[in-house]
Amino acid sequence: MARMTRRERLTAIFKGEIPDRPAVKVWGSGSKTDSCIHPAFEPVRDLAVDKTDLMRHAGSPFSIYCGKQAGELIKSHTEPTDSPDWIHQITTYQTPVGELLQVFRASTKKRPGYMEEYLLKEPDDVKKLLSIPYEPYPFSADAYRHVDAEVGDAGIPVFSLDHAMYGLQRLIGSENFALWSLEEEELLMEAMQTFSDRILDHARTAVEAGIRDVYGWVGPELCIPPLMSPTAFDKYVFDLDKPLIDLVHEAGGNIWVHCHGRMGPVIQRFAAMGVDVLNPIEPPPMGDITMEEAFATVGDSMGLEGNIETHDFMVTDTADLTAKIHATLDAGRGKRLILCPSSGYMENVEPSAQEIENWLLYIDEGVRYAETMAN
Repeated sequence: MARMTRRERLTAIFKGEIPDRPAVKVWGSGSKTDSCIHPAFEPVRDLAVDKTDLMRHAGSPFSIYCGKQAGELIKSHTEPTDSPDWIHQITTYQTPVGELLQVFRASTKKRPGYMEEYLLKEPDDVKKLLSIPYEPYPFSADAYRHVDAEVGDAGIPVFSLDHAMYGLQRLIGSENFALWSLEEEELLMEAMQTFSDRILDHARTAVEAGIRDVYGWVGPELCIPPLMSPTAFDKYVFDLDKPLIDLVHEAGGNIWVHCHGRMGPVIQRFAAMGVDVLNPIEPPPMGDITMEEAFATVGDSMGLEGNIETHDFMVTDTADLTAKIHATLDAGRGKRLILCPSSGYMENVEPSAQEIENWLLYIDEGVRYAETMAN
């Protein structure tokens, strides 16, 4: 087999073909003009752009809740807290039947924040959200076309979509979402079906505009065990996402889905619904199946991406990280594998020198070892 370009390699994996060798990806890399959360990450960014198989996400303006009225109806401002390290981000939605309020505690030091007050606190709040008249944004493929041209043969563009279940869950929180799925399922289904229809229409417009490459989304991880049951996954993810996947496939496109967590109970369902590449298969103990077991389960029916935990870059020594890279690539030899960390490369706002060394090792050694497998 002739040596593939990076674009050809990823395209083959998405199209159900065995590439010349496994792909190697740094999640979040794309362009040397991307800003870094810390200057120490700049060499990682640059090396990833030069050597790894790039997947760059872009889309068209879209709001699952308010359509093109989002700028008018959704307002945000910040307020101080009792600590200079934190601020409150206050978001309000103006609906025809009353205001909705959300409070997020955000770090001023670029650290993770958390939701103090979800937008949807009672079932009636879901009704308020659905009362907002909806008219979609005018569609534009400009951002996508720009990314497609800029990435060139170094990788592929991914057209980003929202997700119906996640679009509702992120405004409710996992606890109430689980409770309301038992007590208010009809209402939740109405909201998720509404969002699904809007996403489907958006994707149909993109297809009609000539975007027939890879479409991708995040969110299903909020609807897998132990957060939700396999039955809930089928109703809220499989059944709602399948028509969207079919639409893209019928147009000649492919599907990338991000789902953290334990894939054992649901990996076959992702394959059955038609996902072309599932990200990021996580090894135990964060996940519950090894890459070998994952491939044994789905065979060549679905490409698999992942198997290196981001935490490993922060705590693992060079020898152990090298062993994990080799083991994952060995598991994907002759298969539809994309070696990839479980999340982006800039998760730590204050990286150590060892962490940066590990990221550079991952790129150099991952590509080098993958090259030894080239057909």
